[in-house]
Amino acid sequence: MTLRIQTARLVQRRFTRDDAQDLLGVVSDPSVTRVIPEIEVSMEGVLNYIDMQNARVPFQLDTWFDLAIERKLDRVVIGLLSMVHKAHHQGQIGWALGVGYRGCGYVTEAASELIEYGFDRYRMHRISADTTSANPDSWKVMERLGMRCEAQLREAEFRDGYWIDYYIFGVLAAEWKQG
Repeated sequence: MTLRIQTARLVQRRFTRDDAQDLLGVVSDPSVTRVIPEIEVSMEGVLNYIDMQNARVPFQLDTWFDLAIERKLDRVVIGLLSMVHKAHHQGQIGWALGVGYRGCGYVTEAASELIEYGFDRYRMHRISADTTSANPDSWKVMERLGMRCEAQLREAEFRDGYWIDYYIFGVLAAEWKQG
């Protein structure tokens, strides 16, 4: 299935094996491997991940589906955007962006279009995202997307010698259409 979601600066699409070097650069940073540990940080691990993702049916129920975030300017894959379609018209979204591309609005731009796609194409009722207190940039993106903090699980995870909180954000289709 051909899947391309375009914004002014980005293309979200299925990964190809040609993306392996760019993706390896993204996942080589510890801040990324912490949120997507299923990608082994090696060329072989990245190629296995790409093959696994390409074997999946897009947005199949209860299966994470990842899209490459490609910058139109230079056709470099700068990160990935994930969505899982859950029962009862629920969705969950996530992302990981290469360190050198953060702070430019790329995640907000890409995630906004994928949320729109989920509500429009799959008639999702609610889309959520989660993060931790150790990742304030991520929850600020969620707020910019119009998501609201629905839950805070205090000191839910012990990481690197500290207790961190866990946040769940969400937006309803009716809220999205108003926004």
